[in-house]
Amino acid sequence: MIVIVPHRDLELKLINSQKKLIRLIFKSSSGFTPYAAMPLWIPTTYETVEQAKKEIKSVTVLEPEYADDCIVCPVKIESVDGDILKSKLDFIRHCEKCSDVAIQPYDETFPLPVKIFRLGECTSPKPGVYELSSTVWKKLTS
Repeated sequence: MIVIVPHRDLELKLINSQKKLIRLIFKSSSGFTPYAAMPLWIPTTYETVEQAKKEIKSVTVLEPEYADDCIVCPVKIESVDGDILKSKLDFIRHCEKCSDVAIQPYDETFPLPVKIFRLGECTSPKPGVYELSSTVWKKLTS
């Protein structure tokens, strides 16, 4: 699977936003502990790193929302031919009991344009272990 890996400055913004949201959920609920999802990689449907590098025109991480037992950030990926691809960034895990917590708007971080990122091929040799290979940097202009 080809993934988008945000630049460390952007990753720090996402981590700080995760912390804010976890504090909000933790204060409002009891009996469970939500935790930050890692790694903060955005899966894509591209076949190769080269194809993704050539075709991606813009990437935007949108406001968090509930999905099953976790919180995800929808991601909008625009290609050079105008197609809009949708993906999801796993954001907070173990949130099956926190759907009553209002998560929007808790932070001004979103929508978050991703301008500098690495593209790489993600493999998972064991559950919970992720490896990234064939990485290339991409900087979006405009």
